[in-house]
Parts: sequence; C-alpha cells; structure tokens
Amino acid sequence: MSRKFSSHSLLVCVFAFSLSGAAFAQSTTTSDEGKKAGEAATQAGKDAGDAAAHGAHAAVKATKKAAKKTKDAVTPNTTSAACNDGTVQTGKTKTTACDDHGGVKKQ
Repeated sequence: MSRKFSSHSLLVCVFAFSLSGAAFAQSTTTSDEGKKAGEAATQAGKDAGDAAAHGAHAAVKATKKAAKKTKDAVTPNTTSAACNDGTVQTGKTKTTACDDHGGVKKQ
C-alpha cells in the first residue's frame, strides 16, 4: 500500500507542478500586451512613412524625366549660324557650325 501511495503522490506532484509551470509560462499582463501592440503600431507607422517617401521620390524623378523629354522634343538639338564665308550652317553650337567655314560672322 505504501508503494501505491508513493507512486500516486508522485504523479499528483508531477501533475500539479506541470500545470503551475504552464500557467506561469503563459501569464502576461495587459500592459505587456499593450506595449507590444504600441510597438507594432509605431513600426507600422514608420514603414508607411518610408513607403510614402519612396513613392514621392519616384514621382519627382518621373516628373523630371518627363520634363526633360518634353524640352528635348520642343527644343532642337542644333542651332544655325551665319558663317564668314557667307553660308548658313547648323550645329550644336554656333562656333562648331562654322568651324570649316571661317568662323561665325560678326554682326
């Protein structure tokens, strides 16, 4: 009987400690949960701000690129100049337009 009592007592003790350990491991306070939720919300706000900044940067870059394309389409790449030999030539600059024609005619 003593042996049976010892084994049952041992089982009861093991069972009681395992339950109390599980309850202890899972116990959290409301303030801990609130703190975790606050940290998650803060991080989400930072991530949203970063995404907005990257989106704004991309929009600015696209606008500049579109403006350059529009300027290039409207403005010709060459200019024309009256040269000293009496001809009118075109080039990227007036000086380069008249390189082989005696230079740019003085006005």
